[in-house]
This record gives sequence, C-alpha cells and structure tokens, in this order.
Amino acid sequence: MTTGPRIVVAFVLFVFLLVVGQRLQAQGTAFSYQGRLQSGSDFPSGSYDLRFSVWTDSTGGAQIGSSVTNAATSLTNGMFAVALDFGADVWDGSMRWLEIGVRTNGGGLFTRLNPRQNISAAPYAIYAGAVPATGISGTIPGTNIASGTIAADMLAPGAAAANLAATGQSPVPSGAMVLSPIPNATNLTTAGYIRFGGQLDLAWQSGAGSLPPSPRGGHTAVWTGSKLIVWGGTGGSGIPLNTGGNYDSSLSRWTPVTTNNAPGRRDAHTAIWTGHEMVVWGGFDDRLCDSGGRYNPASDVWSPVTTNNGPALRRYHSAVWTGRDMIIWGGIGSDELFLNTGARYSPATDSWSPISTNGAPSGRFLHTAIWSGSEMIVWGGFLGLSVPFNDGARYNPATDTWSPITMNHAPVGRYEHTAVWTGREMLIWGGRGNQTSTGFSSDGARYNPVSDTWSDINNTGSPRARSGHTAVWTGSEMIVWAGTCGGSQPWLNTGGRYSPANDEWQAMTTSGAPDPRQGHTAVWSGSEMIIFGGYNNSGTFGEIYAYAPSRVMYLYLRP
Repeated sequence: MTTGPRIVVAFVLFVFLLVVGQRLQAQGTAFSYQGRLQSGSDFPSGSYDLRFSVWTDSTGGAQIGSSVTNAATSLTNGMFAVALDFGADVWDGSMRWLEIGVRTNGGGLFTRLNPRQNISAAPYAIYAGAVPATGISGTIPGTNIASGTIAADMLAPGAAAANLAATGQSPVPSGAMVLSPIPNATNLTTAGYIRFGGQLDLAWQSGAGSLPPSPRGGHTAVWTGSKLIVWGGTGGSGIPLNTGGNYDSSLSRWTPVTTNNAPGRRDAHTAIWTGHEMVVWGGFDDRLCDSGGRYNPASDVWSPVTTNNGPALRRYHSAVWTGRDMIIWGGIGSDELFLNTGARYSPATDSWSPISTNGAPSGRFLHTAIWSGSEMIVWGGFLGLSVPFNDGARYNPATDTWSPITMNHAPVGRYEHTAVWTGREMLIWGGRGNQTSTGFSSDGARYNPVSDTWSDINNTGSPRARSGHTAVWTGSEMIVWAGTCGGSQPWLNTGGRYSPANDEWQAMTTSGAPDPRQGHTAVWSGSEMIIFGGYNNSGTFGEIYAYAPSRVMYLYLRP
C-alpha cells in the first residue's frame, strides 16, 4: 500500500451444519472471512499481511482476546479470503466489531482500516448452547443426539431426576443413582435423592503416549490450539537440552520435535506461539545465548531467527506475542548485569527492532510480563540481594512508549510469582520476597490498566504460600498449582482456583495429582490444564497430566 484512504468492503461467510438425518457434531470457533481491499481508486493485487482483532465497540472500546495475523495473504484485484479463529471466549453474546490492519508483506507497521466491521449473529452459533428452551420449537429425535453431547448444565433443574422415573409414573424408583458435578445439587435433593459417599475425584488424569520427551525441568511449553509443544530445559543429568515433543491430547500421542537445525541446548529461555510457529529465544547453556529458532509443527522444520540488530544475550527474561511481533524484555545479561532493555522480533520479516528505554522499569529478572491486547505489562521481579520490586510499567509497541503503573495499593514486592490476563485485568499471585528470607506469598492483586488501579484478591481459602508455581487462565478462573514453599518439605502438589467474578477461591483436589514439583509447565487447552515435567529432590519428571474441574463428581441415590 502507498497512499490514499483504505477501506474494506467485506462480508463474512459462515459454514453451518444442517442436522438432517445426521448426528449432532460439535462445531469449532473458526470461520471464513472474505473481503475486498481498496486504495484510492485502485484494487491492489499481490501479497499483503492482514491483522484481525475483535473489539467491544465500533470506535474505541476494548480489544477482546488476541489478534490473528495472516501473513503473506494473496490479493487479486483487492479480493482476499482468510480463515479466522479467535477462540470461544470472545463470543459471550455481547456486540462485537472486527478491526483489520494491513501492510505490504513484510513491511512496517500495520495501517488500521476504518470503519470496523460489525460481526453479526452468525458467529454466535457457537453460543447456541446457552439458548433458552423457549427459543426452540419442535423435537430433535434421540437418534440425532450423539452420546455425551448434552452436558449437565444444558438440562433444566430436576430434569435428570425426573427422567429416571418409570414412564408416566412417580416417584423415581428406589435405587436410582445420578452423578452430578454439584456438591449440593438441590434439584436432586428436592426430587428425593440423597448424596451418597464423598466426591469422586476424576479431576486429574494421567496422560500416555509413546516417545515422550526425556524428563526435564525449566523447559518452555506452548499450546497451538490442538497440541502441546515442549522444548529445551535441563535433564536429570543437569545438562541443558535442545530436544522436545509435540503432544496431541485428543489422541494421547507424542511425536518428537526434530533436532535438525534446532537452536543449541539451553534453559532459562522463552518461547511464544505465533499462530503457526513456536519462536524460541535466549537462555543459557554453558554461556548466555543471543540466538533462537522458529519451529513449525505442521512440517516439523526449524528456521533460524536472525541475530542482526538483535538484543543483547540474556536469560530469565520475559517474552510476549502481540499478534505481530515477539517482544522480549529484561533478564540477566553479561557480567550478571540486570537489564531493562528489550527488542521486538517480526517473524514475517525475520528482523529485530529495539524498544525504547525511556520510562522503562529498572533492570530486573524473574518478573512477569503479559500482553493485554494493546500493551505489554511488566511487573515485579528481582535485582540480586536487594528488596524485590513492586513496580512496573506498560509498553505500547505502536508508539514505542512506556507508561508507569501506579504503586497506590500495589501488592508487596516479589519475584517468581505468576501473572495472567483475564481480558480486562492482570492477576498477580504468589511469589517470594527476597533471597535472605523464606518470605513466600499467599496473596495477590488485580490490576486494571484502563483505570490504572490495583485491588486485592480475596485471601480466604487461597492456596498455601509458594513461588515457582504455574498459573493458567481458563476464561473464567485462574488455576494455580505446585511450586515450592521452603522448609523440610519444600515442594507442593496442591493448588487453587480463583474466580474474579466472585472474588472466591476453591481448593483443587490432590487425589490422582502428580508428585510435588517446581520447574514444570502448564497450559490451558480450552477444556483442561495440561502440565508436563518439573523436578523435586527425587529428580526430574517426564510424564504428562491433565486437570479439569468438571471431572469432580458426586453420587446421588434415591432411597
């Protein structure tokens, strides 16, 4: 693109499945989008990068979820067609608008197109699971409903109990049993059932599969949308690795990550997922690394990451993905210097660009960094033997500027804590005070970047104080698990689930849970938390486990 106004006249094509004499099938969240790009009076042809994002308003508002970038999209007379998948969390029934950015393939910054496109009700086909019964007419034959497709939350209260009664008779016959995920299911107790025994703990499930990666800790893990990719870390011998594996949770199957052209072995590195590649950078072997690599799981091929104009070598830094660039920041550099520098890496152009240090936080490591949809938010961390930080800042790559984070009501300083982004707030939890004490934290806080304010996370029922744990965001809860707490039994296999909506904690079951550990990884697959690896005083781990709160069940019996 050169000059002149740019408008998109676009329309959305959604593919629906008409259930006519077939079984109902679960629909995904991907959809097709077609449009036409116009620059002045011209309709360009060639290769362009297109970036898509979902917003809460036609102008202004807030971005929901992450951006999706389609690099090297082919345009013919301005016409293009792409597949988009923002996941299910963006479709909650509220109005949504699609924003599009465009640039020449491998060019500079994206040009934002106006106006945003209103997303009609079509994508909400995935939201139809919540449609009220009054909105449905007619009857779906039982032969058209596949086993297991109707979950408990899709039934009216008492429906399951009533269905157990003999046809046309009441009450429910004696001896009938029902499983429910609700510990106090009043719909069942009012129908005459009583809860029998304790909870059936099926929340934790051990994974399987042939050819798993060797045991390790301090590795990285990314979720591709269908697979877990683990790479690097340190093995049981204490030597860093440059191996990894792809795990398909639907098939419980591992496939190895090739080592052909892979980066050198390392730990204390970072890895992000771009939408089609894993990008690894930095870390430490017997020396610091200023190198990396890009791994494509579809082709099982590594590509190099250029070092031209790259950032200084470092370890224990942070990395986020913006939808276009990987931003790395902070960490420990040469001569054990604590860095407040960073850089942006574009996979589309295989190029680095520096980021400003004006207004950046002071140098640090073991901090956290999250991507809010428009900014990288850095908080906490450590500087040698000094008191840990309770400050941070927000970096906007569009303007290459830093903005301070208020310290009013901020949580106490810490490092080795966790941070997750909910779509509106950053949740900080746990961590450690300083190297000369056992100041582990069992508290946290919520930061709202729109109002630049902090608020406390309720401590009642929170997990035991710890650091080196993991935290994932499920779309409605933060799940915290494992880590270390010092003392004679320093490793943990406990955790908790925090709901910001209710400001409440729920304990996680330990029945069937993996051994206590730290140095593991955890990702959220969309339905369960998948953990891999880690270590404790017994050695390193190489098994995979999955945790889903919905698998805790309770048995109800009709006397």
